[in-house]
Amino acid sequence: MTGNLDGDLPFLRHWLEGVQAHPLRWYFESRRPNLHPSVVFAWWRNPILRAVEETLAILEAAQPDGLGAKRREFRAFRDQSGVGMDQFMTHRAELTVASHLAESGIPFRFNGGEGPDILLGSGEQDFGIEVSSRRPKSLRSLTQELSTGLRARGLPSAVSYSTNPIPPVLIRDKVRKEILEAFLPTDGTPGVTSMRVMASPARPDDGIPASWVTIEVSSRGGYGRMSAPHNSPHMIAMAQEVARNVLREKRKVRQSKLLPSVLIVDLSDTDLPDLRCWPEVFSKMWEETDQFLALAAMTMITRSREPKLSFSLNPFIDRKLVEEFVELVAPCAAFGSLSDRLQGRRLSRWA
Repeated sequence: MTGNLDGDLPFLRHWLEGVQAHPLRWYFESRRPNLHPSVVFAWWRNPILRAVEETLAILEAAQPDGLGAKRREFRAFRDQSGVGMDQFMTHRAELTVASHLAESGIPFRFNGGEGPDILLGSGEQDFGIEVSSRRPKSLRSLTQELSTGLRARGLPSAVSYSTNPIPPVLIRDKVRKEILEAFLPTDGTPGVTSMRVMASPARPDDGIPASWVTIEVSSRGGYGRMSAPHNSPHMIAMAQEVARNVLREKRKVRQSKLLPSVLIVDLSDTDLPDLRCWPEVFSKMWEETDQFLALAAMTMITRSREPKLSFSLNPFIDRKLVEEFVELVAPCAAFGSLSDRLQGRRLSRWA
């Protein structure tokens, strides 16, 4: 780290003490404009770092059981690539949810053993919160990878992209490789500067339309142009990805059977993660064997620790358990939409 450390982001400094390779180091050492030598680069004012600092400060003040283990996990991240940052952001999502519980005065502990990440309750009935993520290989991640590759070759790296009719939720590996090879030939020869390609859905039987993707590279500023209605097939496809690859992943299924729990899936940094229709879209995907009390889609920008949560209630689960969980987390505003869903009684099984 550079700059004056005294009093600047003290908790983040403590958690990263002695760690030289960490995803967050990129924000300390990079994005340094061509300033006059006498001007100090105030990295500690970076809003991304300050959001993490606020989260850590709240947790350190609360001192929940298991915090030491979370510190060690935090320090263990080493990969500074985009993949490494994605892995770290899942960890950050868990810390963020925990910090909101702590800020609301709700007692909890980090789980150091098998089961959900966060444990609530100290009486006859304990509850859990499992925090996971779903970041498909989307168009945004593809353009980031392309821009990085162009910079490495000293080429113009401003990438612009547009989609029609909706952005593809997942770009298949074969198509990704073809696009990257076209712009960055493996033999080092000059590649194309623009192309238009059809990104077919990974599973056409799902009823998700194919998307035309246009990508251009220039030395000017890049832009992204894509849109979709909030209740479009794009959101349906995202929910299908979560149902298949998170909710019913073997480890998650085992966790859901250990104690009554809520599953939170972080969809941050995916293309157009509009959550307004999440409850309605996901309500059709619950199965009688699902054991989680509810599933929440979460989004959060890197410059803030304020998450947005949208819940879908499991219609096959004991309502009394859901009510008890809601009562436990009622002081926490971040879980407000869960209470709203329960109060609304929109599911016919609970009418």
